[in-house]
Amino acid sequence: MPKRIFYFIIVLSAILMWSFSFPLIKIALDNDIPPITLAALRTIVFIPILAFLLIKNGKNCIPTTRYDWLILIGIGIFAIILPGILQNVGMMYTTASVSSIIQASGPIFTIVLAIFILGESTDVKKIVGAIIALISTIFLVASINGDFSLVGAAVYGNSLILLSSISYAISSIITKKGLGSIKPLQMLGFSTLIGFIALSITSILEEPLDIINNLSTETWVVVLLLTLFPSFIALLLWYEALANAEISRLIVFVYLMPVFSVIFSYILLGEVISIQTMVFATLIIGGVALAQKDSIRLQ
Repeated sequence: MPKRIFYFIIVLSAILMWSFSFPLIKIALDNDIPPITLAALRTIVFIPILAFLLIKNGKNCIPTTRYDWLILIGIGIFAIILPGILQNVGMMYTTASVSSIIQASGPIFTIVLAIFILGESTDVKKIVGAIIALISTIFLVASINGDFSLVGAAVYGNSLILLSSISYAISSIITKKGLGSIKPLQMLGFSTLIGFIALSITSILEEPLDIINNLSTETWVVVLLLTLFPSFIALLLWYEALANAEISRLIVFVYLMPVFSVIFSYILLGEVISIQTMVFATLIIGGVALAQKDSIRLQ
């Protein structure tokens, strides 16, 4: 199989899993699972994975340099801890569909960071596309039932989703810099362990853990699906692709996420987005597409 097709398949698979996560998170939150507890539970699967790595490779799988540990801590903070809290809390106040559309603005922040930090190329199309997508995202965040506002529950929720998108963008840059010395599974295991510890402590301090005993079978199934697919398999596929492609050329596929997520949200939750939201979604996706035009090429 050609290299281009192989990475297209694994990236598209990851995007589909992440798209599916938005309605699943909404279902879990609607079933009264606390947002930080949900974020912590999604990382549990990595404990046996780390145990497997340690048993198989012993001390050889443990990072030894300060640089590698700083990379892992950075990924733990910006890819797991902050997004886990910001996204879950934000989705208590907004819809799964709108959340996925706002998350689609993430590539713009990644492109900007990749240009300034990784020294990746830029041109007029990238700049214009980034401006269109960014302005559209701001309007979407502040758009409530056809009106624009800087206050209100929905604006608060949308703003937290936007912050989680920026956090993911930062984590992509850190991940790209770390993949030169850290293997994908090793990176995934240790960074998530850091996230698990921090989220678990925060959950114990801030949320009533006794609610876990009262969760329904449906909620546990949703948590299991979120843990195995978006949190583990999708991330592992993404890291594998990220290790072999220029980040600003790979991130283009992320703008497919809201398309799939809106479909999944309609099927599972009955959510229907407004014409205004569709316009902003089109502008966001179009802006990202313009910024990435003629650049879908693997290294």
